[in-house]
Amino acid sequence: MQKIKSKSFVLIIPIFIFFGISFYVYNLIFTTLKFDISKNKTSRATKYSYVISSSDNAILSKLSRKFEIDNSQHKIPFFLANSFISSEDKRFYKHNGIDLKSISRALFQNIRSGYVKEGGSTITQQVSRLLFLNNDLSFQRKIKEIFISLILELRYDKNQILKLYLNNIYLGSGAYGVNEASQVYFGKLIDELTLSEIALIAGLAPAPSIYSPYKNLELAIKNRNKVLESMYIDGYISLENKNKAIREKINLNYQTTDNFLDDQLLIKFILEEADKRIKNKKNFKFLRIKSSINKDWQEKAQKISNYAGPKEIEFALLSIESNTGLIRTMVTSKNPSINQYNRVISSVRPLGSTFKIIPYAAALKEGIKLSDKFEDSPRCWESYCPKNFSEEYKGLVSLIESFKSSSNIVPISITKKIGLKKTINLANSFGLGYKQEFKEFPSLAIGSFGDNLLNITNAYSAINNNGKIQIPSIIEKIESFNNKSIWENKSISKKILDLKVNRKINKLLEKSVKEGTSKAASIKGKKIYGKTGTSDGNKDLWFIGSIYNLTTGIWIGYDDNRESELSSGNAANLWKQFIAEIYKIPIKK
Repeated sequence: MQKIKSKSFVLIIPIFIFFGISFYVYNLIFTTLKFDISKNKTSRATKYSYVISSSDNAILSKLSRKFEIDNSQHKIPFFLANSFISSEDKRFYKHNGIDLKSISRALFQNIRSGYVKEGGSTITQQVSRLLFLNNDLSFQRKIKEIFISLILELRYDKNQILKLYLNNIYLGSGAYGVNEASQVYFGKLIDELTLSEIALIAGLAPAPSIYSPYKNLELAIKNRNKVLESMYIDGYISLENKNKAIREKINLNYQTTDNFLDDQLLIKFILEEADKRIKNKKNFKFLRIKSSINKDWQEKAQKISNYAGPKEIEFALLSIESNTGLIRTMVTSKNPSINQYNRVISSVRPLGSTFKIIPYAAALKEGIKLSDKFEDSPRCWESYCPKNFSEEYKGLVSLIESFKSSSNIVPISITKKIGLKKTINLANSFGLGYKQEFKEFPSLAIGSFGDNLLNITNAYSAINNNGKIQIPSIIEKIESFNNKSIWENKSISKKILDLKVNRKINKLLEKSVKEGTSKAASIKGKKIYGKTGTSDGNKDLWFIGSIYNLTTGIWIGYDDNRESELSSGNAANLWKQFIAEIYKIPIKK
């Protein structure tokens, strides 16, 4: 009886192993077959190739779209395709995903060395790793890679596999795919690359960090020459082509006279806005996007951001042309090349005293005069007992004096007199109160509720535009490849305040800069209309100011909402530095 049980047990073990392996293989096949390229996170979707220019036609960014896997009409350029095939997988069109010759050679090397030293991977195997696996050097991962590669060869043709590879391969410096590598290293679209540049990019594939031309140009060129030699031997290029490419000087993107902006958040915002403009229209493959950004101003503002206090504190700046609503400058961070958060549009922070223009404007609309007196002394509204920032009180003061000293008591008194609802409605008409809904609390009048830098700057821009508000735009026009117009910005304004009320508000703002809490922004001989703002604990430091036809807002603060030792005067001073730089106004330091 015991012997029968033992025999049964011995038989069951291989059955379990067989079913276990079968289930594993089935799961692997099923996962690979149901894989949806369009939802692949590693493949950064690029709907169209684009060239983004500044308002003065300087190139800000270029990027080719990814190769369309299911579109046979979207061809891979001949030299680009064969540079990678020649250097990475010479027998690509001959094998079925696995090159036994390469694997045998790699296996021999690995056994001899005692560890996984060489992969012997085909392009298909590399696609398997890019889409399904990782780069762990293990035999188990290698087995998975072989299975997936065989399945990929059944599901896709060779050109589709090559496109998957070229779309996803990491080529260093944050570039995923040859389209991004073309942009990062040369500032070009794929079709603009020379043979020499193509070979350099292909030479990065084995080890992008080692062969990076930004780290070691000599080594990158040496590897480029190896790729060119391989292409010549394989018959893809002539001897003349090879020698010409070897002689060609490499001009990297940072060496060009027309440097691109190193601010992917800004470029992303421009593209998002372009997507909105061409929504429900033809599926364009190429766009020329003329932004409203002034490249010179943008670069000056970015440099000034470095003076914004301690290293960890953050900075955002936005300039809007008041009579058009066009955004001329947008600095999202002190370090936009490594930062992933847009503080101009995504950061909703308490507005502090910058909001006070709203209750004062509402009061003026209701017939209250600048000379009318209000009590500026400590008081409570039920359990809410605010204090003035400096804890100084002036007693009975005019509206204009209370604004100049940035009283907290008077604007609350005003809103109580005219009604909080009227203040909220006016704020809404200025485009405020949508990021964070304004509610009927007394603290609303002194900026306890939050909004972003874009909205509060645009509100001040409306005051600088005789009380007419514009929809802010960062795009002037969009054209197709052959310069055919697709969309063009048409400035449409909406009247919020009549001219008489608007002039009075500007008088308040001018007094604030000349004689009040915003003195740090004052420039001798210039009319400036602006207001500082500070939230509790100096967590948010604001200055929004207008000069000529330009309104510029600055915010300084910590992302984690820490208190700071700076003041809103620091924001006002940086505003002054920026304005002096862009308009070449001499100021005493």
